[in-house]
Amino acid sequence: MGISIQQFRIAMEVYGATRLPDCLGSRYRYLVPCFCVAGTDFYHSGSYYIVKRGNPVTDEIMNRAMAEFGEIHPGGDNFWWGEIHSIKGILTLAAMLENKYSKELINELTNETYKRLLSGSFITKNVEFPFCNPTTPKREKLYQLLMKYSDIVNPFGNEQFSIKEPIQYLDTVGVHFGVNKEEPYQSLSLINHSYSSEFLYNRNSWTYNTMVPTRKNHHNGYICFSHHACKDDNQHYTDEVLSLRYKVKKNSYHEHPSDIDLNISLKTGLAWKTYKEEKAKPATDKQMQLMITYLEISIEKIRSHITRYMINT
Repeated sequence: MGISIQQFRIAMEVYGATRLPDCLGSRYRYLVPCFCVAGTDFYHSGSYYIVKRGNPVTDEIMNRAMAEFGEIHPGGDNFWWGEIHSIKGILTLAAMLENKYSKELINELTNETYKRLLSGSFITKNVEFPFCNPTTPKREKLYQLLMKYSDIVNPFGNEQFSIKEPIQYLDTVGVHFGVNKEEPYQSLSLINHSYSSEFLYNRNSWTYNTMVPTRKNHHNGYICFSHHACKDDNQHYTDEVLSLRYKVKKNSYHEHPSDIDLNISLKTGLAWKTYKEEKAKPATDKQMQLMITYLEISIEKIRSHITRYMINT
C-alpha cells in the first residue's frame, strides 16, 4: 500500500535526518517534506512512495538494502525502480548510506516511528451504534457481537486493550493507516496473508470491514462482512447497515448455489440483496441468524490471524 507523507515525515524525524525546505512532489505537484541523508535528498512523491535526488545511491547499497527484505530486483513491497515504498525501506536505506546499519537499529527506529504514528492517529474510541437496539434476543446477540467486531477491526479504539510494541507484530501483521485531523478522516487496514480488516471514519460515515477465507459445503470461499452507518448534512444518522457476502470463488461475477448476498438495516429491519434495495422485505429470523453465524466466524478468524498478535493477553 506504500508509505504516506505523514509516515515518511515521522520516520525521517525519528531517524534524525536533516530537514530541508519543503519541495514539490514528483507525482502530484504540491509541497511535500524533504530530508537529506549523506548528501542524498529524499522527498515524497505526493502519492504513496518516496523518491531521491542529489548524490546517487550505488547499486551495491541498493542490493544490500533489498537483500535485507529478501528482494532481488526492484519491484517488491519496499523498493521499486527509483522509489521507496515502506517505512522500514527508507530507514534501512538511510542507515546504509551513513554506514551505521544494523537490524537492531532498524527495529528500534521502526518501533519508535510506528509508536508515534499510532499514538497520534487512533486515539478515537470505537463508535457507538445509533440503531442497534437490543429489543429481541437475536438483536441482543447481534449487538454484543458487533461490539466485539469493532474491537477486533480497530483494536486501537478500545482503551481497555494493552497493545504490544509495534515491532512485536509488524513482521506478521501489515498495518496501513491514514489520518487527516482537519477533515476529520481516519483509515486503518490490518492484513495477514488472506485475512484483512479495515476501519474507515469521516465526518459523515463510518465503516468496519473484514474479509476472511472459509469453507462451506465442501467449497473454499471467503466472507466479506461490513458494519456501516452514515449521516445527513445535519450530522444525524440516517441508517446503519450490516452487509454479508459469501463467495465461493474470489473475484468471480458468476453466482454459485452456496453464495450469500444479504444486507440488513438495523434502523428499519429490512433485508435485501446488493443493488436491489427497492425489493427489501422485513428480515426473517433465518436471515438474522445468518448474520450472527457469519459475524461469529469473521470475529474468530480475524482474532486468530490478526489481533492475537497485537494484543497482550
